[in-house]
This record gives sequence, C-alpha cells and structure tokens, in this order.
Amino acid sequence: MEKGIKSKNQQFEIKTSSDKALPGNKVDFALKFNKTESGGVFLNSYDAKLKNEKGEDITHNFSVNRENTFTAKEAVNLLEGRSVKIEFHNPKSDQSETAFVQFNFEEPKTEKGNYMFQNFYKNYGVDTDKIVEKANLVFEKPEYRENTIKSLEKGNVVKVKFEMDDKIMEGKAVLNPQYKNLNLYDNDMNRINTNKPLQGLENEEKQEKAHVKEQSINR
Repeated sequence: MEKGIKSKNQQFEIKTSSDKALPGNKVDFALKFNKTESGGVFLNSYDAKLKNEKGEDITHNFSVNRENTFTAKEAVNLLEGRSVKIEFHNPKSDQSETAFVQFNFEEPKTEKGNYMFQNFYKNYGVDTDKIVEKANLVFEKPEYRENTIKSLEKGNVVKVKFEMDDKIMEGKAVLNPQYKNLNLYDNDMNRINTNKPLQGLENEEKQEKAHVKEQSINR
C-alpha cells in the first residue's frame, strides 16, 4: 500500500489471496486503487479469480462503493457457485428489495468479462427460516439457529446437525434458493439428500429471468 501511494502512478493494485475457499480451490484477489490529485486513495474494485481442482479459472470483477460491495468471502461463495442474499434497488418499483443471487455460469459473460446474475426475488418464495425448519436441523441453543440462518444466507458452507433416519448426524449444509431447500452433505462434502423442493413453499412459482444490474446491488 505504501509503495503504491508513493508511486507516481494514478492507479495501482495490491494482490492477495484467500484461505476461505473449499479444499482443492484457490482464490486470488487483485485490489484496484485510484489516487486523486488532492491525495485521496480509493479502492474502486477488485478482481477475484478462483482456480478449481480441475485447473479451471473462474474470474469476476467486483465493484466497491457504499451501495455495491460484496465481501471477499461472499465473492468466494459466488465463484464456487453458491447464492448470496443481497439488498438492491428495484428500478421498476423504486423500492429497496431483497433477493438471492448467484452467478449464471450457463450465460455468456458481459462485455466487461463478468458473469450475469441469476436472481430469486422475494416473490419467488425463498424463506430460509422455513427451509431450516423443514430440513430437521438440530440446534443446542436458540441463538445457534439464528446464526446458522444468517450464515446460510451469506452463501457459506455451514456445519450443522440434522435428523435423518431417526438418527442425529453431523454434516454441512448449503442453501439452495432455486429449489427452496438445503443441500446436505457429510463432513467430507458427499451429498446425502436430493434437490426435491420443500412442500408448502409455493414451489410451483416459476423462476424469474430478469437480471439485477450490477449498479443496483446494495450491500
């Protein structure tokens, strides 16, 4: 940082990496700074690159400002294919709303080389509280339940206990907003349930196809 500030260049970047990726994955960041003539230094965006165990590179540039910032951990979660709950400004209603977003790896990238977002808005019917209840998770304390819900909504892989075949099992869970359920895994991340939607959560609703514009996302 000091070297970049003292340099004559108006732009500089700092490279770092994350230890929060799943085993076999590696995530590197390039933080992009701009300097003003008055001496101000601003972080404008950062590039995130995930290299998976297959050797594939998955990259995205994340903007940074007061109303549009994903944390580094949320960026890792998005790159690994999980969803993150956001608050955004809906230009149609001129209201602040929430949605779950994840990268759409099936669509071509934008002109800027970024992924399009696949969105699940409020009226799609994703209710994390009900999803956790239907999944038969077991919590030793009430506050553990609230913390688990918040962590799932950030796109984290969360350690959980759950009832299955009349037994209490330990494993991990990932929120799947598209199917309104939890993906459950054992401790080695082997899948142990299916994507069958939960009953009673209006799963007949169709997924909305509109995309949240990058500048409308509010973190």
